[in-house]
Amino acid sequence: MREVMMKAQELAQAILETGYYQKMQELEARLTEDAEASALVADFVEKRGAFEQLMQAGNASREEFAAAGKAFSAAQTALDENELVQQMRAAQQKYNDLMGNVNRILRLVVTGETEDEGGCSGNCSSCSGCH
Repeated sequence: MREVMMKAQELAQAILETGYYQKMQELEARLTEDAEASALVADFVEKRGAFEQLMQAGNASREEFAAAGKAFSAAQTALDENELVQQMRAAQQKYNDLMGNVNRILRLVVTGETEDEGGCSGNCSSCSGCH
């Protein structure tokens, strides 16, 4: 068990040392420090929250709902158009792809299957049987 934990720590350290992880961390810091990007994120979160509250309340007029939806959409568009946000999302996607590949390799070595083969959800009620 100790050897497995040591290997897991080595893998974690190797991931931390990748350019993907380091770039993502750099961009996260820049995004936090950038006044424009931070304001766009805060505005998006606020507009999304207001829109979700109206949806959950269920008693908003069509006009209120439309106005909140329009504000939410505008905040999303402004966020999507920010260059730093775009760079951050691209870096996050590369990191997520890396982690997905690591998980696929682990699954292949341990189970002999990839995610696409078998697709076991763990819920046997929807299964036609193990292979």
